[in-house]
Amino acid sequence: MSDRERDSCTVFKPSEFHVKVGAEIGDHSVPGEEHDTRGPGDAGQIPLGTDEGGKAEDSLGSEAGEFALRTEDVLRRFTESSRARLRPETIVRYCWIFRRLAKTVRLELLTRRQLAGPRGRRILLEHLERIPRPSWRPILAALKAVWTIGLDLPWPLDSKRDLGRLPPIRRRESPPDERVKAWADALVHESDPYGRLLWLLVAQHGWRPSHVCRLKWHHVRLNSAGRPVAIVADGTEAGFKTSASVAARLAPDVVEALEAWRRVAPKVLPELPILPWRSYAGRIEPPKEHDSQSLWVAWRRLRKKWDLPALRPVDLRHWCATACRRAGLSKQASACLMGHDPAAGGAMRDWYDRPHIEDMLAEQAERLPRGPLGLLEPAAVMLADGVPKEAAEVLRAYLAEEIGTFELATSLERIRLKMGREGAPRFEP
Repeated sequence: MSDRERDSCTVFKPSEFHVKVGAEIGDHSVPGEEHDTRGPGDAGQIPLGTDEGGKAEDSLGSEAGEFALRTEDVLRRFTESSRARLRPETIVRYCWIFRRLAKTVRLELLTRRQLAGPRGRRILLEHLERIPRPSWRPILAALKAVWTIGLDLPWPLDSKRDLGRLPPIRRRESPPDERVKAWADALVHESDPYGRLLWLLVAQHGWRPSHVCRLKWHHVRLNSAGRPVAIVADGTEAGFKTSASVAARLAPDVVEALEAWRRVAPKVLPELPILPWRSYAGRIEPPKEHDSQSLWVAWRRLRKKWDLPALRPVDLRHWCATACRRAGLSKQASACLMGHDPAAGGAMRDWYDRPHIEDMLAEQAERLPRGPLGLLEPAAVMLADGVPKEAAEVLRAYLAEEIGTFELATSLERIRLKMGREGAPRFEP
C-alpha cells in the first residue's frame, strides 16, 4: 500500500459485521432438528460497522450498507442485545422466525441500504402473504424485534396502512382421544424412565416446556412414606413462562415413573432439575436445564422410536384442558394442575374465589384419580351401594399406594365403629 493511497482514504476496509461468520442454533433449522449446542447467551455482539477508533458509523451512509448481509450475524447481534429483556426460548423462537424470512427472500443477497428503502417493506408484505392471516400477530412481533435490533433499521410497516385490522390468534383444537391413546398405549411399554417421565409430565398435566425444563426436585412433595404425591412450584420463583404457579397431584403412573427415574438419575439434589439436559446420544448433565429446542428434540425422538402419530406438547395442553372439563374439575383446580392463572379471565368470582392448595389437590385426586389419561381407560364397574364416601376414599388411597395396609385396616375400623354409633345401616354385600 502506497502512502498516497493511505492518505487518500481509498483503501477498501470491510466492516467487521460483514466479515465475521457465526452459526447459532443451526442454519435455517426448524424446531426439532439438530442444531448447534450453544445457547443464545453464548453469542457475542457484532457491531454493524465501526471505524478504527471504535465509533459506530452511520448505518446507511457507511460501508456496512454496501455489503451483503449475513443472517447469522444479524441474529447474533439481536441475541446479544435482547438477552436481558427476553427469555431464552423467546429469543430462539424469534431467531427461527426471522431465519425463515431470510431463507425465503434470500437475505444474504441484499444489503441494509436496500432493506431501508421500499424494497424492505415489499419483502415483508410478500412474506406475510405466505402465512395464514390469523398467525400474523406473533410473526410480526418476532420480525419487528429482529429487524429493529438485529438489523438496526426502522420498522417499515405501518399497521393501519399496510396491515389493517388483524384477526385474533387462531386457537388450536384439542387433538382427538384416539391420537392421545395411541401414544399412551405405546409409551406404557417405554423402558427408558427418562423418556417415560417426559411423556407423563406433559400428558398428565398439559405443562408447557418451561414447566418441564425448570421444575426442580425440591418442588416434589413427599408423603410420610417418602413417596411423591404432588408437585407444587411458584411460577416466578421457578422461572416459568408466566408467574402462574403449579399445584398438581400426581397420578399413580407419574409417581411410578418419577420413582423409577429417581433410582437411576445421576444426581438427585433439591436444587437440580428433575429432567436435566440430555444429549441425543444419551449423555446427561445434571446441573444443566433443557430449553424448548432440546426438549422438542427429545420429544420427537420418542415419536420416532415408537412410530407414533403427530402430537406436540402444545396439543396435549389443549387436550388436558378438555379432559379437566369432562371430569368436572373446577377452573381453579384445572388452572393449578396446568400452570394457568385461575383469575386470568377477569371475572370477579375468579379473582376472589381462591381455594387453598390442599383443597385443589384433593379435588384433583377425587375427579381425576388416575390423571387425565385415566379418562381414556375403560370405565371400571364397582359395587358401591351402602359404602360410605370415607371408606371409598380410604380404599382409593390404599390402591394408589398412598397409605399402607395397617393404616387401611385402622381407618376402615374407625369408620365401621362410627357407623355403628350413629345407627347407620351396615354394609351387606
